[in-house]
Amino acid sequence: MKSLLLFSLFTFTVQAQVVQVPPRMPVAQDVQVRARQAVQAQVDQTLRGDFAGVVEKTNPEYLKVLSRALKKSIPAVKADRVAKMKEISKQGVTVDAMITLSPKSSFEVDYGFEDRVVDGQRVKVADYRSWLVFVPTVMDISVVDQTSEPPKMRRFRKWGFEAAISKKNNESWSFVSGDGLNALELRKLFKFLPQNDKDLNFPVRKIEELK
Repeated sequence: MKSLLLFSLFTFTVQAQVVQVPPRMPVAQDVQVRARQAVQAQVDQTLRGDFAGVVEKTNPEYLKVLSRALKKSIPAVKADRVAKMKEISKQGVTVDAMITLSPKSSFEVDYGFEDRVVDGQRVKVADYRSWLVFVPTVMDISVVDQTSEPPKMRRFRKWGFEAAISKKNNESWSFVSGDGLNALELRKLFKFLPQNDKDLNFPVRKIEELK
């Protein structure tokens, strides 16, 4: 029994050491600026109606999560998302204007090993390998209200965000829409993120009608 207890304590200690990760460093301001610029490019594509181009920049790992959840291939998931965006447009919803705001929340993510040169030698180093930046967006929308007689145009302002993601050593931003996003979904991509939405400090999400 004593040997079993010692083995259990040893196993617990090893596991604790394995899951322990170093503290995150703040994401540099210039990185956040570039993330915002990348989201602005997405916004511009949306305003031009280039929905296929917007969907193509969806984070590939997130597409895998959606593919498994929906039991569809990744090309089918992409096609569905493009079709949905087109259908919204056909229903009389028009995006009048859309801008990005300065990020207020960001994280180092994607903890793992990568090759680095240290003192002239190539070694494996464990560190956070990617950035995650929450870029706020503000969108003005016009909607034809078919329930009124005669139909009338109503205008709304929507606050939301895009989760911009990029590898550090090969910067190329991809995105996850903040609509409906929560900590649980993000932890499917990056397991060491906080477990609660509050701790992620998501940008404001709300819709108000403009009078």
